[in-house]
Amino acid sequence: MTTSAARSAGHPLRELCESLLSRLEELSVTVTDDIRREIPSYAAMPLAEQLDTVRSRLRALLRGLALDVEPTAEQLLEIRAESLRRAYYGLPVQDALATFHVGARRLWDELRATARGTAAEDTAIELVAPLWLWVQSASGVVADAYADEAGTRYGREAGLRQRFLELLRTGGAPREHTAEIARELGFDPDGDFRALCTPAAPWAAEGHLVLLQRAARRLAGRVSCGLSGQLMVAVTQGVDPGDLVTRVIGLAGDEARVGVGLDRTGLAGAEMSIADAERALVVSERGGHATSFEDVWLRASLIDSRDRLEPLFAAVRRTAGEQPQLAQTVLAFADAGLSLSHAAEALMIHPNTVAYRLGQWHRLTGSDPRTFTGLVRSVVGITG
Repeated sequence: MTTSAARSAGHPLRELCESLLSRLEELSVTVTDDIRREIPSYAAMPLAEQLDTVRSRLRALLRGLALDVEPTAEQLLEIRAESLRRAYYGLPVQDALATFHVGARRLWDELRATARGTAAEDTAIELVAPLWLWVQSASGVVADAYADEAGTRYGREAGLRQRFLELLRTGGAPREHTAEIARELGFDPDGDFRALCTPAAPWAAEGHLVLLQRAARRLAGRVSCGLSGQLMVAVTQGVDPGDLVTRVIGLAGDEARVGVGLDRTGLAGAEMSIADAERALVVSERGGHATSFEDVWLRASLIDSRDRLEPLFAAVRRTAGEQPQLAQTVLAFADAGLSLSHAAEALMIHPNTVAYRLGQWHRLTGSDPRTFTGLVRSVVGITG
């Protein structure tokens, strides 16, 4: 396809472009230096490879301008392949796009300087439109290549994250297989892991889990999010749990409940931390904040034994429901370090009244809160 009739030999603009083609090596070095100076991320790309790419792109561009033709399909495919290489080196798409603008700016300056005093001086401005057309065509290919690469990479990573979570929750594969997936996701299999979980419902909507994973990328450390049954589970390493909780609640809503596990070592520790987080979530009482297993470990640890232990707490729970004032006094006594006077201050009553209520509690429940066993049974029964 052409933008107009191809320029014939001897045309001033064709000769101008061919003049720069004769200096291709020098110009390629100059443009490469400009790019590496203005876009620091290109330091990650081998200099020789970048120089070859710049040389190839400038040759195609100058020949296109000389003949007044648009990029061919073959040239656009070459640009696509080069863009995928830049994605491989981890260069951001905005930086890959910026190289075309840096190169076009330098090329335009060289064209104007070379045109001075020649037959092309008054008509060099005609090269602006075709030059911009080449930049637009190349930029579109780069953007599409990055979008395709991102989609492929995200789809693969999403599959790995889901598989990693399934293996941690079921333990149904050799440990080395799980470790291999952990490494692919950027985790150290022998490092410390911490898990968070929250009800899955808010994350079932299209794209919500993607938004959380994207937000987590801005945190220090590694995060892998996935859905498992009725839960959304995030496995983390080197991440401040408070920062991630803030993002979870920000996306799931102020009523979201979050359970946080302990920091535990290795893949076995990651499994245990997920279990911690699940149990902490079960005993969480309100949304908008995180419940840490560290703070509720006793109640959370008894979740699976609720039915078996029910006879131990039946009298305590019945009395707490019938005599909430006595239950409140037991909890205040526990919080006060078993001090009658401190508990009395907290409740704004006389210490003798605290002692009387504790005695009544013992009489009604059979559990003496002034002994270790009786106090534990009382507190667990009241709060569990």
